Amino acid sequence: MPSGPPAPPPENLLAWLSEARVRLGEVRRAVAEPTRLEQELSHLRLEVRRLKVMGWVGAGVLGLVLISSALTLSRAFFPSESKEIRARRFSVVDDGGTARLQLGLVDGEGSVLEIADGRGTRRVALVVRPDSAVAIELFDQERRPRVTLDVSPDGSPRLALRGRDGISAATVGVEPDGTAGVTLADQLGRRRSALTITPGGSPALTLYDESGSPRLSQTVGPGDWSQMELYDGAGAPRLGLSVSPYGAPAIRLDDKAGRPRVLIGLLVEGKPVLDFFDSRGVARLLLGLTASGTPRLTAVGRRNQIIWDAP
Repeated sequence: MPSGPPAPPPENLLAWLSEARVRLGEVRRAVAEPTRLEQELSHLRLEVRRLKVMGWVGAGVLGLVLISSALTLSRAFFPSESKEIRARRFSVVDDGGTARLQLGLVDGEGSVLEIADGRGTRRVALVVRPDSAVAIELFDQERRPRVTLDVSPDGSPRLALRGRDGISAATVGVEPDGTAGVTLADQLGRRRSALTITPGGSPALTLYDESGSPRLSQTVGPGDWSQMELYDGAGAPRLGLSVSPYGAPAIRLDDKAGRPRVLIGLLVEGKPVLDFFDSRGVARLLLGLTASGTPRLTAVGRRNQIIWDAP
């Protein structure tokens, strides 16, 4: 005998098939149409794209505003025709952070350029002082100035060489009147010798004592008149030796006031002379030899008149 559920009646089967076709069509239409979720996702994507576009547009506008503002400020602080950076002080440091070069202003609105070694010790300085004087200074490892080259406000140049204590030991310079000179000093900075040349070309060498007073000088004056002077402790000339351009030698003795009192010499033709002067520097007694070798003595009065003459 056959088993299983009984078969549905034919009319019910047709109704079920017809209903199944209708539902299958609805499912197909539902599948073919976008769901609400997909619609919302699509709308969200559109909103995101729109916001991105608006963001890029806003960033571009902001960038243009910033660029315009920067250009305006740059024109205000840095003229368009000037390619420079302005500041009151600059520093250049090495990899270890040690300042190796500094450029800036100093007290009184002077300016200075300093160059340091690897330890940060200043070794070179270029200075423009407020009074318009300029100087270049070289320092040792202990920051002591050893060499100074400067030009004073009146235009006079000078080179100073210093000892370890910073005191100038040798100085070379040119004075405002054109006189060139070299000065040597002792360890206390006291001038002990000076070599000078005047604008006219006359050289001179002067030696000084510990107090700074001249004690010996040698000069070649105009016309090649050579002369040597010896001074006392007060700086007054007391003894003079000279040779005239024509070859006549002379020895001069001075008093404490530096006035000549005795003169011994030879004339150009070889005649010896001995002259005595009063306190006013007037020759009062003259002793010499004539052309024939005869001695001659002449006495002069206060009014420069001859009061006695022999022979």
